[in-house]
Amino acid sequence: MTLFMMNTEKEGGWMHPVYELWQPPEVNTQASVEWWDSMAADFAEHERPDLNNSLALRLMQREAMVTNGGRVLDVGCGSGRFSVVLAEMGADVTGVDISPKMIDYAQKAAAGLSAQFYAEDWHALGLAAKAWEKSFDLVLAHMTPAVMSAETFMKLSQASRGWCLMVKPARRTNSVYDELNKLVGAPADTKALDETIAYAFSLLWDAGFSPRLEYDQQVWNSHKPLDKAVLQYTKRIESFHELDERQKNSIKDYLEAKAENGFVNETTYTTIVATYWQV
Repeated sequence: MTLFMMNTEKEGGWMHPVYELWQPPEVNTQASVEWWDSMAADFAEHERPDLNNSLALRLMQREAMVTNGGRVLDVGCGSGRFSVVLAEMGADVTGVDISPKMIDYAQKAAAGLSAQFYAEDWHALGLAAKAWEKSFDLVLAHMTPAVMSAETFMKLSQASRGWCLMVKPARRTNSVYDELNKLVGAPADTKALDETIAYAFSLLWDAGFSPRLEYDQQVWNSHKPLDKAVLQYTKRIESFHELDERQKNSIKDYLEAKAENGFVNETTYTTIVATYWQV
């Protein structure tokens, strides 16, 4: 396999062209943490994943990715929804997320289970320092922006000694968020999400792996109080695009005009793409 040679020989040898193409966007880390912290309570209330509503769990079951006593790394674990289910299936789960509040909810949800959580930025986390290289039977990255570059993607395989499963939304349209991005001149995130699938497949295929893809069409509806919507949309955009006070006020004004009975409603259409492979 040449996968890890691509990573270690970048300075003096051949580097896969995807490394140049798939670079992390400029991120305001503090705004990102504040955005995810503000979402933590909502995420903790999300529907529990099961075989009916989760493509990821169906794939895990079908391919026997989770075994009793097997080690699982949940990258971008959020409030621990998947971590808890995997721990209940008998796995020893480690979860990481950039949001301390998400980690707080995860720890509470997994109390009494074989699960431990760390408030860590996957972009900066050193696998060797954690002794996490080749340490997990399954590495899961489910709907997380923690994987947004070739470097952060390659870490999934570097941490695994068995399976990797990355689930991402693609071909996404958002009835509110897309309009807000246009309003303040911020780039839409759809192009980057779509490119992620192609870049990931190219890296794995050229490394000699046999990545598989499966798809699920979904429609999401959100219903947020106006004040929470203003905070969360502003922090979300500010994570990747610098905003001045005029632009922040424009977001607030737009959402106030959009609100119905004090709530902002959004509909999102997306294709969920699961990429999975063995190392």
